[in-house]
Amino acid sequence: MDLFLAQDDARQRAAGMFTLAMSLMAGVVLVVHLLVVLCVGGSLSETEVHQRVVGWTLPATIALLLVGVIVRVYALRLGGSGIAEELGGRRLHPSTKEPGEKRLVDLVEELALFSGIPVPEVWLLEGESSINAFAAGHDASSAVIGVTMGALERLTLEELRAVLLHEFSHILSGDMQMKFKMLVWVQGILFLSLAGRLMIASDSPNRAGFWGRTGGLEQKKNHGSRAVVAENEGQSRSVIGVLLMLMGLVSSLFGRFLQGAISRDREFAADQSAADTLASHVPVTNVLRKIGGLPNRSWIENPTAPESGHLFFGASSVGVFSAFFPTHPDLEDRIRRLNPEWNGDFLPSLARKVEPVAVSADTSGPAQEDSHLSVAAKAAAAIGARKREKIRAKELAQATAPKSYPAVNLNFLGTCMVPAQLLSVGVLKRTLKSEWMEQTHSTEGVKLLLVELLKPVNTAKMDLGMASTSQMLLLMDLAMPMLRRMSVSEYYQLMKQCRREVVRPESIDLVRFLLLQVVRRRIGIALGVREVSPVVFEELPSVWQEVRVLVSSLLRMGAPTASGRSAAHLAAWASLGYENPTPPREDCSIVEMVDALDVCEQASPVLKKRILVACGLAASYQGQIQEREMAVVRLCADALGCPVPHLSTSKMEEPA
Repeated sequence: MDLFLAQDDARQRAAGMFTLAMSLMAGVVLVVHLLVVLCVGGSLSETEVHQRVVGWTLPATIALLLVGVIVRVYALRLGGSGIAEELGGRRLHPSTKEPGEKRLVDLVEELALFSGIPVPEVWLLEGESSINAFAAGHDASSAVIGVTMGALERLTLEELRAVLLHEFSHILSGDMQMKFKMLVWVQGILFLSLAGRLMIASDSPNRAGFWGRTGGLEQKKNHGSRAVVAENEGQSRSVIGVLLMLMGLVSSLFGRFLQGAISRDREFAADQSAADTLASHVPVTNVLRKIGGLPNRSWIENPTAPESGHLFFGASSVGVFSAFFPTHPDLEDRIRRLNPEWNGDFLPSLARKVEPVAVSADTSGPAQEDSHLSVAAKAAAAIGARKREKIRAKELAQATAPKSYPAVNLNFLGTCMVPAQLLSVGVLKRTLKSEWMEQTHSTEGVKLLLVELLKPVNTAKMDLGMASTSQMLLLMDLAMPMLRRMSVSEYYQLMKQCRREVVRPESIDLVRFLLLQVVRRRIGIALGVREVSPVVFEELPSVWQEVRVLVSSLLRMGAPTASGRSAAHLAAWASLGYENPTPPREDCSIVEMVDALDVCEQASPVLKKRILVACGLAASYQGQIQEREMAVVRLCADALGCPVPHLSTSKMEEPA
């Protein structure tokens, strides 16, 4: 899957969904107006009645719709964590010791690093026994993964990985962002239904009223004209109750239609993406078959679930509207898309508590005395331990050795969900020191980790000055769940401290400066103090000057000779369609480079890929890109809002 093409497709679909949402809101306003006309005893053909009623139905309905949108925007300012809290989820700590939770957290961490995105927060819906999951957020920086307790207890490790891969596919392809934006408009439409339910409840038999007032005793004291007024008020309240009930049905109808239009067609693609990554459709189809074998299937009991039903792995609710406007394709259709030979049977599943994995003693250390082992067995164990130690040492040396990447692999920039990427990231993660990893499990620890990473090499503690650029990026990906737990004031204070470490009079390290910009963008979006930049530029001439700054800056990092830089300059601009480019700038500062990235962040996904390929070619020399330069390209990609998975150090080929 090319995430740039997928994100561009999702962006275009989002524009169509926005138009549909506006049309549906207009339809709600029109239908509500017609209902009011009928309820007041007028005729649809009487112009005078329409003119008299529209004066208050139009502004009142629009106001309610806008209130719903505003309330939802505020509730979702922190990204997907707002949805998870509404659904009754519990945020899991990265260092949790509970076996099932640890398995889930480790899987999400593994797949996030594999996908090249910051590690999302993990939420567990403890009260839900069904099999379901969701991904929600403005972008990868604010994304959360939510999983039901039923999925955790009923699925095998490989099946749980399949569900998570399905959700990561939505994150990488831009589906999650599009669905999350549409959640605001769905809520705006459904808010009218909510208001109707509240007002109907206020017209209860005991006349408790919306504001908690009791009118039954007052009505008994009324005589004469006051009794007539009370009777008229009761009739008015009944009419309003019926009217609001009808308005609620109308808004629910339009809202469910929008949800169905958003979600259905992308579920097939996410299922296929998960199956391709696992090189087998069996885990995905087994999950779907287990859902079909449960009485409550994938339904969520939380009453707020229908509003966010289009975010889930499977259908989250059942009812009249779900039957006519489903948010997901039928299970049978999803299974047969993956396995046309399916015979139609579902699978039973038992909820089992996840047991801790038995960890064998570390045989790489001194052999422990065991009276039951013979001398020969002890000698064999010692030989095996030495062999494993040699393998670990060789693996560590290969992972930390300077690498180079073929420049032709830039054609695969943004290609994700490839099984080989998982292996390379796993090897790189094993090179991280245990004391570094421990710091990623607490808020204070990740603050210290970030500050030490940004210090000059000779002043950093915990040997962080010796960390490679790839290790630095990996540590920041792992630190994101705890960094997102900071308050806004802590965030600003930390950024000031980091800036003092990076911006020094003697020199400014480009890698550390870019790393600071990336972290500031990620946490800012996650805490709601920074917005995701909208797409403004779709053509290269619109950002030509900014691209020239980026290419010129990367040229200085790559080829060591003037002839090499000239060749890289020509290759970079040739990839953009310029055969005779203007000479590179020699006076580009780091600040200009960051400003150029801020502007290019507003480019379309396809244009961003072209810019990043040009930057990679500018940093190449004799067809190779060194590890530090490739890490800078990945930092630039992250600063543009499109983090990309790792490329291979060997020549990549098109999949068969």
